[in-house]
Amino acid sequence: MELTDRIPAADAVHDVVVIGAGPGGICAAILLARRGITDVVVLERSAGIGGTWYNNRYPGLACDVPSDLYSFSFFQDFDWPRTFARRHEMCAYVEEAAARFGVADRVVLNAGVESVRWDDAAGRWTLVTSTGDTVRARTVVGAVGMFNEPVRPDIPGLDDFAGVLVHTAEWPGDDVSFLEGKAVGVIGAAASAIQLVPAVAPIAERLEVFHRTPQWVFPKDDRVFDDAERAARRKDPAIVAALRKESTRFVDRLCDYNNEALMAELREKGIANLDAVRDERVRAAMRPVLPIGAQRTLLSSEYYPTFNRSDVALVTDPIVRVERDGVVTAADGLHRLDVLVLATGYAAHKFLSVVDVVGREGTALREVWKDGAYAYKGMTVDRFPNLFMLYGPNTNGGSIIDKLETQSRYVVGKIAHILEHDLAALEVRTDAVVAYNEKLARDLDRIHAWRVDGSRYFRAPSGRIVTQCPYNPTEYDELTRVDDLDDYTVTPRDAVA
Repeated sequence: MELTDRIPAADAVHDVVVIGAGPGGICAAILLARRGITDVVVLERSAGIGGTWYNNRYPGLACDVPSDLYSFSFFQDFDWPRTFARRHEMCAYVEEAAARFGVADRVVLNAGVESVRWDDAAGRWTLVTSTGDTVRARTVVGAVGMFNEPVRPDIPGLDDFAGVLVHTAEWPGDDVSFLEGKAVGVIGAAASAIQLVPAVAPIAERLEVFHRTPQWVFPKDDRVFDDAERAARRKDPAIVAALRKESTRFVDRLCDYNNEALMAELREKGIANLDAVRDERVRAAMRPVLPIGAQRTLLSSEYYPTFNRSDVALVTDPIVRVERDGVVTAADGLHRLDVLVLATGYAAHKFLSVVDVVGREGTALREVWKDGAYAYKGMTVDRFPNLFMLYGPNTNGGSIIDKLETQSRYVVGKIAHILEHDLAALEVRTDAVVAYNEKLARDLDRIHAWRVDGSRYFRAPSGRIVTQCPYNPTEYDELTRVDDLDDYTVTPRDAVA
């Protein structure tokens, strides 16, 4: 597969520009091609495709949704080697999808988008890349997702640390030699930490995990398929189809955090998983205090047993500051470290506003979202004509790949309408956005787990829940299939001066 970093000619106006060549951007390009829309440019800031899966390289990184569901419905014959894909397998899947469905040549690498501005008179968007190049388009699809800006904890003295300081989102390639024989500290206890800690423990001389809020960690039935199983899966598509259907039903059910019987069943599984920790005091410190669903659901059958190692310690004493030689906690004092890993995640609430987007009449998306991101069905906002988002506000939940396909289908439908009718602009009406988000807020409020104190991951700094979708994936898919063109304002081409 040949990719390029050559920016298209600046004087061209493309039908579609997609920002991001992760699973969402590649899916959108494929579905656009299936609708006969081929004047498409996919701008990718990194040196390869795959999005989050390309950019994140920390040890132990893997998917927490079964591969049969964490894949496109139109590309189910990939030879997955195991139940839950690892990072390099996910990258291979996205690369093969781009090559097989003929959209790899539309990807421009090393082309991060800095700004996107709407020209109302011309009815088009102008995008400026990090290299200063300009690309113009009638429509734009923001496929940047949630995981773009790493969060550094606000700890005094963090920059004074004299050892190796690394964030999981900025891991230096596949190299782990800098951990060998070292005293390593990990700050964090959520999604990246539970994958990183078991992978790092056998490499480091000593590992300390600084732990604030205990998380629910459920067992992960991850196994490698044997040769016979892989051959059977390749030969009979019905095997994968049945597993995908079963996973869909399971995920739909899992999204109902108000189902007390289900929550009781999950609590039992979570506590049974925690019982793998032999030390009673450590086990008690790791017992979750928030309800299931208040934070991101985590899967690992390796995390808890790691704390049975004599060279691994759990630190719950609050961090006071970081010094040159390590981390200082309130009661224990200095924890001497050679390497400090920040497993503290992303600013997941920013979405497309990580790019400087300016819409109609100079409206800045960052200003519109200053109290928290919102959108119509999570995909478009009034005052931003011909602009659509994948994995936007309030669409998180279930298999993200499955969700991205649902959203891509919806977005491609709207773009096809613009092009087929030669419209200058298609813009969602303000009253439609307000009505949708008022109902969304009521439905979010019904989920108790997301209202409790301590449910931080899902919220903007204002406290607004901006990431989670209160509808299960099947319900959301049905929501996007409703004919909603009446919720949009149409501007014909001849109406533009």
